[in-house]
Amino acid sequence: MCEKLMRWVSLVLVSGLAGGASADAIAPQSFYSDATGSNATSYAADPNAVQPPDGQPAARTMPYPGLRRNAFDLGTEVYYFHYEEPGLMEEEGVFYGVRAGCTGRGWVPDSPQASPADGGTMFRAEGRFAFGQVDYDGGIIDLDTGAVTPCNMDDIDDWVFEGRLLLGADWLYGSALNTVYAGIGYRYLNDDSSFDPAGYERESNYLYVPIGYEFDSSHMTGWSFGFGAEFDVFIVGNQRSHLSDVDPAYSDVDNRQNSGYGCRASIRLQHKTEAVIFSVEPFIRYWNIDDSEVEYETFGTLIEPANETTEYGISVLLMF
Repeated sequence: MCEKLMRWVSLVLVSGLAGGASADAIAPQSFYSDATGSNATSYAADPNAVQPPDGQPAARTMPYPGLRRNAFDLGTEVYYFHYEEPGLMEEEGVFYGVRAGCTGRGWVPDSPQASPADGGTMFRAEGRFAFGQVDYDGGIIDLDTGAVTPCNMDDIDDWVFEGRLLLGADWLYGSALNTVYAGIGYRYLNDDSSFDPAGYERESNYLYVPIGYEFDSSHMTGWSFGFGAEFDVFIVGNQRSHLSDVDPAYSDVDNRQNSGYGCRASIRLQHKTEAVIFSVEPFIRYWNIDDSEVEYETFGTLIEPANETTEYGISVLLMF
């Protein structure tokens, strides 16, 4: 009798252990719990992750390891600059600059315990500063007689500042991140040829609305590529010509610019780690501005002619 009882007990224990092992074997491997007990919460896990020991809570991983809720970036850029007033003059040279920005994505979880989302609002503030020297090829207008004299000047000092505030919407499609945005931008360019008797300082101011789209092939860590395209709606501009540099008897002139447009595009190759994102980005920027309003001065009638600006180069960026 005892032997029979012991056999039944042994069978029950073996069956129970085998059943438990089978249940563990067929349990979904894409989910696991971050706590023990009946109230544990299950969630998607990396199938390649090392499973925790029995009875121990699993470490949750961030759902978007290549994205940051708040990110700062700093980088450099170098580009070729070409400015032209068709049929009148042109300037060209190389610029060297720095750029910086900060980006906020409130929808990105700030801890592994937060629930992931498929997208949300993006806010970005960015600025750049660059300087270079350009060569002038064109003519100089005599304000008294209106005569045009051919003129060439080399090594004119230029510098530019640009600041932008952008508000956008992100959405994920698989692992790809898409962003549409709009905002406000300001661009200032200083061109100073006053070292030459025929030259003078010129200040260019643009206020515009950028509207654009950006694509990133993956929000995960590792290598990814992306691109961006933007159209800039020109709001207003002002061109200040310091003619007093030519002759103290002349007054400085402000010409208001009311119409034009800009556009820009870029492609980028980037590598994401948990600590930083490294990015290399070739780009092109273009402006097409129409004739300004006419200003009537005692020494003549002045207008800022229609002009085009093209910049193309490459930037290297570090985001953390």
